[in-house]
Amino acid sequence: MTRQDLNDNWMLREAPLDCTAEQSGWISRQETGWFEGLTLPCDVHQPLIVAGRIKDPVLADYSDDAAWVEQRSWWFRRLIRPETGWTDCDTVELVLESLDVHADIFFNGRWLGHQASAHVPFRADVRPWLHDGDNELLIRLTSGLETVCDADLAELDFAVSTEAGNGCPERGDKRRACVRKPTYVYGWDWCPRIGTCGIVKPAWLEYHRSLAIRAVSVETRQIRAVDGRCEADLHIVADIDNLNLLATADADAAVHVSCGDDEAIAVQTDLLLRSGLNQIAFDLTVQDARIWWPNGMGEQPLYTVAVNLSHEGRTVAFPPFAVGLRLIRLDTSRQDDQRRRFRLVVNGVPMFCKGADWIPADSIYARVTPEKYAALIRQAQLAHFNMLRIWGGGLYEQDAFYEACDRAGILVWQDMMFSCAAYPDHRDDFRALVWREFDHQTKKLRNHACLALFCGNNENHWIYGRRLRELLTQDRQYGLYTANAMLPDILSKNAPWIPYWNSSPYGGSEPNDPAVGDIHYWREAMMNPDMLRRIDPRQYDQIDAAFVSEYGYPGPPVRRSVERYFDGHPVERGGKIWQKHTNTFEKLTVEAGIRRHFTDRPLDLDGYLLYAGLVQGLMLGYSLEALRFKARCGGALFWMYNDCWGEIGWTIVDSFVRRKIAYHAVRRALMPVRLILRRSGGQIVVMGCNDSQNAVTMNLETGWITYDGQTRRTTGNPVTLPAQSRELLVRFDEDMPEAGGLYMAWPGEVSGEATVIPAFLLDTPYRELALCPPRAVIRDERDEGPDRLVTVQAETFVAAAWLDSDPDLDLDDNFFALLPGESRTVRVSGGAGQPAILRMAQVDPLP
Repeated sequence: MTRQDLNDNWMLREAPLDCTAEQSGWISRQETGWFEGLTLPCDVHQPLIVAGRIKDPVLADYSDDAAWVEQRSWWFRRLIRPETGWTDCDTVELVLESLDVHADIFFNGRWLGHQASAHVPFRADVRPWLHDGDNELLIRLTSGLETVCDADLAELDFAVSTEAGNGCPERGDKRRACVRKPTYVYGWDWCPRIGTCGIVKPAWLEYHRSLAIRAVSVETRQIRAVDGRCEADLHIVADIDNLNLLATADADAAVHVSCGDDEAIAVQTDLLLRSGLNQIAFDLTVQDARIWWPNGMGEQPLYTVAVNLSHEGRTVAFPPFAVGLRLIRLDTSRQDDQRRRFRLVVNGVPMFCKGADWIPADSIYARVTPEKYAALIRQAQLAHFNMLRIWGGGLYEQDAFYEACDRAGILVWQDMMFSCAAYPDHRDDFRALVWREFDHQTKKLRNHACLALFCGNNENHWIYGRRLRELLTQDRQYGLYTANAMLPDILSKNAPWIPYWNSSPYGGSEPNDPAVGDIHYWREAMMNPDMLRRIDPRQYDQIDAAFVSEYGYPGPPVRRSVERYFDGHPVERGGKIWQKHTNTFEKLTVEAGIRRHFTDRPLDLDGYLLYAGLVQGLMLGYSLEALRFKARCGGALFWMYNDCWGEIGWTIVDSFVRRKIAYHAVRRALMPVRLILRRSGGQIVVMGCNDSQNAVTMNLETGWITYDGQTRRTTGNPVTLPAQSRELLVRFDEDMPEAGGLYMAWPGEVSGEATVIPAFLLDTPYRELALCPPRAVIRDERDEGPDRLVTVQAETFVAAAWLDSDPDLDLDDNFFALLPGESRTVRVSGGAGQPAILRMAQVDPLP
């Protein structure tokens, strides 16, 4: 196979929505009115922004002025000159990887077909109509909702979530349940309505002669230790298409597996291929295998797999791809009479999944670059994530996302693209469309080392299960059929080694049952009508679930990002732009949290951004530690990691890939080796978490210290924290003097290269503590290459200290609390030669 990319030299023209496919000839003849020189991926908003027709709709309130884009038809055009020798090919296949969303495709005036899903490629053999010289490819696209009739919607509209009940009727459209595209683009609590439309992934021609390798799967079946080394058994299956409909074909097949420049194993075999599809299996054993581990648990070596055929003196090659040698399974074994586990076991080791939920990285998702994916995944890796959950209202991401996760050791929980709605999966056309989607996506994603779990949908079983219970039948399941029957069947054929879960949350007597499966922890805390429960981190100590896959707390980005999305308008708190860029569930929670934990003084913009970020960090940091503390819990994923536009909302990395203040609290909570304190039965319990492959020994000092550091009562405890473990290390009695102080665990000399920071118990709001004024100093600062190393030491307890630096610089820690006498060294990447400025937050005691 040879491949001819078609990603450049596109033209785009708009027309009324009623300019239908029947008018393609007229559109083709138009010589003016075209945007020219476009590159794929391309959403129609992009050339409109460049041309000044609209302003970028993710900024200010400009999305209101771009709403008309949904009400037009959009025509993409490109001229194609075929490669030399195309006449010798059996097929020349046009592949359009993703069209958003309703598309009619014409080639040299001939209608090739209609595409109604952005989640599956359009593929057609154009050889019969191809000729030398210029060939015209013309594509009509619409955003899709206009195809949904009232009768279709009437079946479902009582069970499709929108933001109308949250005071934003413009966000959400119930017709989205009938359209197979990223549905967040019609608005969610965390994003505006920007109805996307375009050719949103690459396009190409494939030239096939005699044989075509359609797909290759790689399964790691066994890993075993032999004489201190590892061996890995691989099962590789190639789907080979003999294009001769009448005759068999002889071919030699070769499979090469290599790691870097070192070839691990190669096999060759003689094949007799029948007409049509042939599935050819290869079983290989890799000696001295290098095993892939999630981030923090080991390294992430990647092997390259190449499959080639030799036939009649020609070579047919499948594009080489990377795999990681690893085993993964979902452990749902019984824990007691009522409860079951829900945890991933990687290479035989039970793991605690640490991370967050991922949403598309831009409201105009076609313009997310590989560089932005790499930057976002790198920030997750540095925050010690080992998992991201791709939420079901977005999209199956570009290859660059999964490849970055493979390299970084970030496991992916992959929702299928169904969220917060009932769906018409009783209709044959809808089932057929979704079947193609599932078949394609499971084959496309199955070889990624990062792919840990497929999940049928987001919240459909939970939100609407009870409401639909009286209506559900085997013939009409309102979207549950795709998750309960269709996807398990497809996975059993395409990727039976990848764990599957029907929905999130799901399990037990009702979805969201803490006894079984995963839960979303919203109604008990952040979305509780009682404000005090929303802003109290101790609510997360009450969780007794096997896995928490959603919960969250909102906070703002840094000032530079706020000013960027205000786009030159004055930053007016409470104004139209401010409200538009504030999450619909915030509901004054941020200011209430500031008053509860830090101050009730009137705050200017900088004060608001500071204290709001500190509270978000306090809430997320405490909650992650609370869940990591619980031996029963197999994972904690907060909502959410990244943004598609700038807002006061759930994330810790904003849409400009800048860290929010809370990022640093999350990073500390998820450190590979971490100490966590909690109360239990009149005692203080110290939990040790060690994700690494090495045991960690330390002389652990436990006890209490007063806020001013003048009194300290502790005992030393030599402890060893085994590799890849969570263990209770020390218990000691509560004996705090009336004057108050903090229970703490202070690691002495630590073995190896592990970094372990002191920990303290904070289960009372700062404002209720008798804190003394914070005192800390910079003890040392020096340059190390391009970086600046700054050591801060506290004289008293400091609730929040930070280095006031450029928000685009990378600091490996910031906005941290310090115990009296504790020091922290911060690396400021790229900060050489810049003197550090230390600041500390003031906590105002309650009157």
